Amino acid sequence: MERDSFLYKARRQCQVIAHKIMPDEAMCKFYSRILLKKKVDLKNPQTFNEKIQWLKLHDYPTNQLVIDGADKYKVRAYVEEKGLGNILVPLIGHWDKPEDIDWDKLPEKFVLKCNHGCAYNILCNDKSTFDREDAIKKMRKWMKEDFGAFNIETHYSKIKPHITCEEFLGDCIIDYKFFCFNGEPKYIYVSSDLIHDRQAQIGFFYLDGTKMPLIRDDYAPMDIEELPPFFEQMKEAAKVLCQDFPFVRVDFFLANDTYYFAELTFTPSGGMMPFNPDKYDLEWGKLIDISSVKETSYEKSSID
Repeated sequence: MERDSFLYKARRQCQVIAHKIMPDEAMCKFYSRILLKKKVDLKNPQTFNEKIQWLKLHDYPTNQLVIDGADKYKVRAYVEEKGLGNILVPLIGHWDKPEDIDWDKLPEKFVLKCNHGCAYNILCNDKSTFDREDAIKKMRKWMKEDFGAFNIETHYSKIKPHITCEEFLGDCIIDYKFFCFNGEPKYIYVSSDLIHDRQAQIGFFYLDGTKMPLIRDDYAPMDIEELPPFFEQMKEAAKVLCQDFPFVRVDFFLANDTYYFAELTFTPSGGMMPFNPDKYDLEWGKLIDISSVKETSYEKSSID
């Protein structure tokens, strides 16, 4: 659904209203029935989606490491602390509001991002034709949005909106997403044409590049001709960055014959990710150990 369409805007507005008047757990169950076509057990979570939703309800909203990790600006410090600052996309500038941007100092090509959600990106590949006023209008609107209210991902609601400007990596880049469970990368999802925000899906793969019999949506997944020569380095970087979390998806951009850190994603599809065949929802769920998180959550609730 196009972001500027009436239906998209209406849906977003309804989600915000529902978030204000309904309990978060009730909304998670409601959205799951619509999107996954099944009930979810959030008292005794077993599947991947159930555990992700449990975490986003009971741990992530107060977990500062997750909140900072989801912050597209603050996560840069986390990557630096892990000794991987060399794979960050070069930062050109950052500001609290669009009015602070000194456009004359920006290069001919650049990427503007808001840090507090997903798909808040503006690409400039020709400064001479770039519409500054439209960019400012979009950023003003985005910075007023509570992204966490849309799919009950309230850790995003704790992020202070901020703008970054990064180096333009190219007209078409590849995205390698490492699904990491309890400190170990297990699977990858590959998509392309990210620069135009369309994400032409390629598919799910094992770490040896073999295609998985798993389909996310109604499309025919493609094969990877060969893994990039720096794949092992990328996998090791994912392993370093995932150590602090029971689950996280570590994303990288592939461009200019190398790779760059993209983001950490804690709630893929808001914990409502379709699996085809459905058995993988349970198989992936078994890989996430949330027992220690549940114990901590119980202790906190007992104290309260």
